[in-house]
Amino acid sequence: MQLLKKDPLDRGGFHAVVVLVWDGAWMDLSDEEIEHMDEGLVGDEEEPACPYLQFPVGSRARGRCARLRTIPIGEHVGIDWELLSTVGEIERAREIVGLDTSWSRLFELAMEDSYPELTVEFCSTFTYAPHPADYVEDPSFPVHEVTFRLAGQQFEMSVREFAVHTGCYDDGQADAY
Repeated sequence: MQLLKKDPLDRGGFHAVVVLVWDGAWMDLSDEEIEHMDEGLVGDEEEPACPYLQFPVGSRARGRCARLRTIPIGEHVGIDWELLSTVGEIERAREIVGLDTSWSRLFELAMEDSYPELTVEFCSTFTYAPHPADYVEDPSFPVHEVTFRLAGQQFEMSVREFAVHTGCYDDGQADAY
């Protein structure tokens, strides 16, 4: 599972977009994308053996999980720095990606081990509910824009916290947005 924090088409600043690199292609995790996937054999016909993938019958998460389980999880896709060095293009690639940037961390994250059950659980339960544009942050009443379940534990956090926890941004970079 790979997480991308910055929408490249968003010109207005920080905006969370969660995507997966699945068999080398980006997949948007919005409900619209998942709901329009080829359904294959999905539904309530069989309870997954993994407890992390068990959701209440009729729930949104169960439907998303059934659809996501039909997709084969492929090999990791990332930047082959050794190949770029061999062909003499590493400097050019580093100019584009940078050394310690959110993009470089994203590409490094793409090569980390992934666990299919946890990936499907996360994607099945992920929700993003942006706060209103005129929202003023109040530490007494935090707004949890991002919610998901991972390893059976429910998480709620702001987009900023999500960006830092995933490693795409550090505290200083997240504060800049």
